[in-house]
Amino acid sequence: MFAAEMPTDSDATAVEQLKALNDRTIIVSRVWLDTEWDQFKQGAEKATWTLGGLWGWRARDQQDWAVRLKVPFVYHRSDEASGHTDIGGMGDIEVATGTAFRLSDRWRTGGGIELHADTASNPALGDSMWRVHLFWAVACDVTNWLTLTPTTEYNHSIAEEHNAPPQRYIELSLPATFILPHDWSIGTNYKAKVDFENGDHWTHTVDLGVAKRLSNVPVVLSATLEKPLNGGAKKFQANFTMTYYFEK
Repeated sequence: MFAAEMPTDSDATAVEQLKALNDRTIIVSRVWLDTEWDQFKQGAEKATWTLGGLWGWRARDQQDWAVRLKVPFVYHRSDEASGHTDIGGMGDIEVATGTAFRLSDRWRTGGGIELHADTASNPALGDSMWRVHLFWAVACDVTNWLTLTPTTEYNHSIAEEHNAPPQRYIELSLPATFILPHDWSIGTNYKAKVDFENGDHWTHTVDLGVAKRLSNVPVVLSATLEKPLNGGAKKFQANFTMTYYFEK
């Protein structure tokens, strides 16, 4: 479908950077600023600006390692019943480490562990808990323009504060990246969540995103819209991200 306009070998770096947005088996050092807007059904709103950084290095020929840090700043506006109270400040910091393996030209796998820390300056700006997050992914370049990355994630709270309920859930997702001509890409994702602390309740979400790698600088601009398919308090989530890649 895209064969006539597929990237040449000289575009391999740009393609890898576009794939890395949705593919955890690709480790590329980068920093980013993400702006997230959450709209809730009862009228509450939340905006989150996250400064993130990932540093990766080659462990051996077919293996990479990485460490990652996310520092969020949150603005929360409560619903009408709560008087539309405005609160702003730091959110919950997350630190992670992980590894990835290149199995062949088209297959990769990788995973890691993340610690979600209770660092929010106000309980309304975070989850009021310390939580461990484990994840593993397998990626397949089905064609030169399509990559699938089925991913499994497990979250388990280890310490709750401010009477927050414990969390224990698994998420199964299928991110897909479509590489387009002229350093554009489209990303899709379907995610199913099983909440073990809520009677094994299932929820489903889908998202659609578009990304563009700039021609003169190693920067990727991306926008994503996520929509729950059943239940939950959130109406939708929108993200805009600017990512700078450190090229070798």
